[in-house]
Amino acid sequence: MPGEQQNPFRIGERVSGYAFADREQEVARIRQAMLSASSLLVYGQRRMGKSSTIHVAAEAARRSRPKPIIVSADVATATNLFDVSARLLRSLYLETRWLKLRLEDLLGGLAPRVTVKLDEHGGPPSITFGIDRRTASEEERRRAFEGVFERLSQVRESARRPVAVVLDEFQAVRSFAGESSEWHLRDVMQRHGDLAFVCAGSQESLIHGMIGPDRAFYKMFDLLHLGPIDEHVFADWLEERLARGSGVAPGVGLQLVRLAGPRTQDVVQVARQLYFLGLASGRRAEVEDVQAALDEVVRSEAPLLRSLWSELSPQQQDVLRVVALGVERLFSAEVRDQYGLPGASSVHKAVETLVARGVLVREGTGAAFDSPFFRRWVLTEVAPDLG
Repeated sequence: MPGEQQNPFRIGERVSGYAFADREQEVARIRQAMLSASSLLVYGQRRMGKSSTIHVAAEAARRSRPKPIIVSADVATATNLFDVSARLLRSLYLETRWLKLRLEDLLGGLAPRVTVKLDEHGGPPSITFGIDRRTASEEERRRAFEGVFERLSQVRESARRPVAVVLDEFQAVRSFAGESSEWHLRDVMQRHGDLAFVCAGSQESLIHGMIGPDRAFYKMFDLLHLGPIDEHVFADWLEERLARGSGVAPGVGLQLVRLAGPRTQDVVQVARQLYFLGLASGRRAEVEDVQAALDEVVRSEAPLLRSLWSELSPQQQDVLRVVALGVERLFSAEVRDQYGLPGASSVHKAVETLVARGVLVREGTGAAFDSPFFRRWVLTEVAPDLG
């Protein structure tokens, strides 16, 4: 597309600098946590910018003296604790190359034995534990995980620098061995109080349970909820960047936030498309162009949205049609009769399933679409079937 290299709106990656939207207070708090050996939980809905905010905070922390060592792992895409351990070790290797610590000093002596294969192009090394992943017991995986944190504490002491551990989507740890995994992680964190822990998560219902009374992380963390950016602050940020393209009319920023919000990434995705449309037409972006940009995003994602729709049951599809129309009192007899929905218990079950799948999110006593693009697709493509 024209001007793609100059487009200031980036999606699908961690961003910083000019591409990062205002989160000054959150960045400052995360940075302080990384430098002070505390435990901070950063949580909020998906696509709010948690990963980028933590990344920017880490950049800011690394400008401190003494320079901290910050290692990270994404727990959500890990199969077991071996994966998380290996990711932390790869991160440690890359993070400490400037200290010129020998690889043998970083990884030697870990149990089970660690095998390292260096990347000839200078990328992250391949790190595996010398034990069959399929037959390893949970106890062996936990010993490997604990060994990594012992090594991190040793590095902190020898380098005389703060060490921070970032665990993204940390709530996924419970998929390894249920609630016992939560207690194991808590135990590791308590035994290594010399390290800083920044845990991030987006499954808010799970997180609220994990930090509740009688659960592993009760009163374990300082809490930082990452919600929507103030709409006027965000609108100004958007318009300043759109103005560098073909120009922007007043009010476009607010329209972007209100049509595509509240998730930061969704708004930026529509702004990105609007920037392209402005360059292609050679005229400034107007308020009415925002809907066209959103619809263009929907068209580009239509194959995926259609596939998602086809995987749903007829009852779930009918519920989504009604939610897309903005109908309130979804469980009432009046609404169910008007739109041909089944009994209240069946509607409730459909909503619960859709929330569990991440299609809907809870909003007060009702539900709303997680994605503004899926809502728009349902509204234009299938909701008219209701009449």
